Amino acid sequence: MRQIALRAAVLLACVVAMNCGGSSPTSPDAPGDGSGGGGSAGGATGQTAIYSDSTFDDNNWETELQLFGAGGTASAGHLNFNGQAGAGYRQITITVNSAEGNGTAAQVAMFSFHRGDVYFPSSDGAIYTVSYSEDSILQSGGGNGQYSAPALRQNGKLYTLVPGAGAFPTPEAAWTSHSLSGLTQNSFRTIASDSDHPNFSTSGSRIEVGFMRQHSAAAGNPGGTRTGGIDNWRITLHR
Repeated sequence: MRQIALRAAVLLACVVAMNCGGSSPTSPDAPGDGSGGGGSAGGATGQTAIYSDSTFDDNNWETELQLFGAGGTASAGHLNFNGQAGAGYRQITITVNSAEGNGTAAQVAMFSFHRGDVYFPSSDGAIYTVSYSEDSILQSGGGNGQYSAPALRQNGKLYTLVPGAGAFPTPEAAWTSHSLSGLTQNSFRTIASDSDHPNFSTSGSRIEVGFMRQHSAAAGNPGGTRTGGIDNWRITLHR
């Protein structure tokens, strides 16, 4: 967490301590503003499971890459903002290879999952909607920065939002807050298929939570590198 004036650092630290270890399906947050249910949820109960991190210790995160077309590379790790002790955030660097002359785009998607944060629809309840928020910054590379979105892993498949359908750009050179709400199971998809969605109903298997960062180069364009940061990550499952 970056040490910025007027932020309630103590309260945020308490949120991390309470919610980074697993589901909290009885916390009293109100449901999101979406009207559609996930799977056979049939309506929200007003209960939630909240997961958050504003420290980003490397031991708490694991990554999985998906490469498309000409591909590329990606890396991520914990840093302290401006060298401030306790001002932890996660930095992500994505490099896409050149897509010139080969008729295909280059795309890299890095999925990051918070270890130990697992939701079990069969026992915790069907998920009605999902809310998401983060602070982000673009540190080098220009353009739209890296596209960012919440991420879920279920049955070994990686689900997220894509540009044009919920994933948001992060072009800002200063820390900027982004948020999404009312996301249903059909909002999430695999990158490869817009018809492959997670199962939010009580028959769905365990769900791991995290975030996705993506960078791409259209066919005929050179590759490049973009480096950005994420802080104050929070995902809320409304049931």
